[in-house]
Amino acid sequence: MYIDNIQIKNFRNFKDFHISFTKGFQTIIGENNIGKSNLFWAIRLVLDKNISYRSRLLEEKDFNGFPTIKQDSQISISIEFYAENLNNFPNFHAIKTSNNTIRISYIYAHKTRFTENEDIVDEVKIKDFQWRLVGGEIDDYDNLEKLNKISDNDIEGLNLYFISGFRNINSDLFGRSKSLLSQYCDSRKNSKKELNSVKTILSSTTDNLNKLPFIPNISETVKDKNIEIAGKSFTFPISLGFLTDNDNEIWNQLKIFYNPKTGKDIPLNVLGLGQKNLLYLSLFLSRLINEENNDEINILLIEEPEAHLHPQLQKILFSNLSEMPNTQVFMSSHSTHIASDCDFKNLNVLFKGPNNLVKSFSPFIEILDDKKEKRQQLLLKRYLDATRSELFFSSGVILVEGVAEQFIIPAIAKAIYNINLTEYNISVVPIHSRFFDPFLKLFQENKLEIVACAIIDGDKKEHKNDDSTSAVKNAKKFVIKDRVEVFEGIETLEIDLFPDNDTNKNYLKDCFINLEHKTSHKNLLESDGIWATELINRIDGTVKKGRFAQELAMLIDKDFVIPDYIKNALEFIFKNNKINTSDDA
Repeated sequence: MYIDNIQIKNFRNFKDFHISFTKGFQTIIGENNIGKSNLFWAIRLVLDKNISYRSRLLEEKDFNGFPTIKQDSQISISIEFYAENLNNFPNFHAIKTSNNTIRISYIYAHKTRFTENEDIVDEVKIKDFQWRLVGGEIDDYDNLEKLNKISDNDIEGLNLYFISGFRNINSDLFGRSKSLLSQYCDSRKNSKKELNSVKTILSSTTDNLNKLPFIPNISETVKDKNIEIAGKSFTFPISLGFLTDNDNEIWNQLKIFYNPKTGKDIPLNVLGLGQKNLLYLSLFLSRLINEENNDEINILLIEEPEAHLHPQLQKILFSNLSEMPNTQVFMSSHSTHIASDCDFKNLNVLFKGPNNLVKSFSPFIEILDDKKEKRQQLLLKRYLDATRSELFFSSGVILVEGVAEQFIIPAIAKAIYNINLTEYNISVVPIHSRFFDPFLKLFQENKLEIVACAIIDGDKKEHKNDDSTSAVKNAKKFVIKDRVEVFEGIETLEIDLFPDNDTNKNYLKDCFINLEHKTSHKNLLESDGIWATELINRIDGTVKKGRFAQELAMLIDKDFVIPDYIKNALEFIFKNNKINTSDDA
């Protein structure tokens, strides 16, 4: 059994939110403050038995849009589970919604809404709101008193675990009375037998230590001081020892050390946060695996496990977390490295769509039958390396053919419009081809509904009658008014920036000089050949396009002349992302 979908209404930044999942590993990504932590808290409000009654009482600020609360104000979080065979979970039959699904919901509403005769109150106060867990189908939110009220006992066997992104690793590893290591030891199959073995040795060792001559002296000193301070009536007996045979303390006395070489044990404090983070997750997951039961359902929420880990470790961690049996893992992340490693895993993107509504999009959840569509989906997965997966964290995207545009377009935005694209979370994403279709499909209706455009070379010299290339024609099939657009150049980027030997001539000259190709520039000006051909031969053949673009990006200023299609593309992005350029241009 696994979480199939979640519906959230009126909770924090979720007005009317729906997200679907698949069996197994789930990654939740999106830009900062988009709601990843809110989504995890919503899940915990429904399923987490470890949070208290009072923790489930919300505040006015938890209502979407910060409204003045009314008697009919309410928050609902509804989670549907799917099982191929619900007969394996007979205790959940009372909350079935179909032969394969059950539903558990959290409702937060005014206390009068849960009574049969709802009285109108003169003043609505947040202290008069109550929460309730309900099971089964919710047909009518206006008659809350008729819903199937349930408690934690009704969902016995459904276990939720949460690893916070703000965890205190030092405290959890070795600073608490019940450390992660002790919890792992407790979870082992033969822990009772192992504990008795340890107790036998500890008892003998403690006796020997307590026979040391200075131990009774220390003990008597403490007792005498206790009597001096509190008097005989309020003192109590004590003994001193280095070890204890108390069951609750034994495992917690076991410590982990950093062991760089044989016989050298060093406290873990010397390790970096990344190493401690890995150790924390290793202990937690080892304990969870030991406690797994085939008759139970485990849900694991992990916030940003990539903290302090370098990219290669992030990908290894991602891969290993996805292999946990009998556990559905939900991992939130800001890592483009983790987001890019999405082969056969469900990637869930949270984004702010039209009207500022937070929505979700799962680019690979759809099972495609069409061979061409399936091939394009596989190609898209391979394209999404650490750089290109940046588009899933963006508020707006400019798709371009290659690295030259990736350097030059942000430089133009900054120099001409005084707009730093990064500050507005606008990404320029090179796809290193002219095959824009799989990318543009991401931004269609009911998918990643953010503002996007594609800038494509026109290559007009290859076409008669001023016709467009097939790449441009195919891309334009995905245009959506005021949200997705295609902007076509005349030739290639370099030719469009320098269409003749006069336009932007000083920038061209300085590029060649700074790149130590002064002679190449001189020969270009003296050549009798076709300007565009000679220009590309020297940029691509002598300097290379990427290096030339890097140098040009550093030279571009407010006097640089930009082609109309680039101007139109940038202004499209600015306008539809509500970026004001009137005072900056």
